[in-house]
Amino acid sequence: MTVTKHNTPNLNDEVATDISKYARNRVTGDKLQHTMVATMQRAGFISTDCISPKSGGSTATQESFDFIKAAIMSGFPKGVPELCAMTAKAAGDKVIDGRNRSYWSKQPNSIVAAIGRALKVKEEIDAEIAAGKAGADTRTRTPEMMVRDALADCVKKIQKAETFKTSMDLDDLVQNLNALIKVIG
Repeated sequence: MTVTKHNTPNLNDEVATDISKYARNRVTGDKLQHTMVATMQRAGFISTDCISPKSGGSTATQESFDFIKAAIMSGFPKGVPELCAMTAKAAGDKVIDGRNRSYWSKQPNSIVAAIGRALKVKEEIDAEIAAGKAGADTRTRTPEMMVRDALADCVKKIQKAETFKTSMDLDDLVQNLNALIKVIG
């Protein structure tokens, strides 16, 4: 018989306070994301507007893409734009809110990508509702959407792998996975 040893962390007010703050910010962030996506959709933005106009698949103009990045930058703490404008050598070890130039300079692109993903999810939900596959009040991805995305990720990983061992021919495997994606939902 195996006896499970239990972990006994220190349950204190500091831990409870930090968990509470995190939960509050997470819920607030979810609400803000929902509002932002709705506002952007009303303004005519689509998910592919969050892809650099220099990249394939983008529908963004340079103006709209710069607009999004400037709006993101305006939400950062004071001094971040100036820090990001510096060369790495000039910035040295300078930090803002405990984070260095490298961190801050990567955030706009990361956030643009996150906004694009949020818009894409909303577009997928809207398409499911329009097709009658989801109720009008649906606000989260359906299980079918999640499975289709997971299968599509599998196909991408298989195709990118230099070697992938399977008893099935790889082309047949990819073809069958793509067929599954088409029949779900």
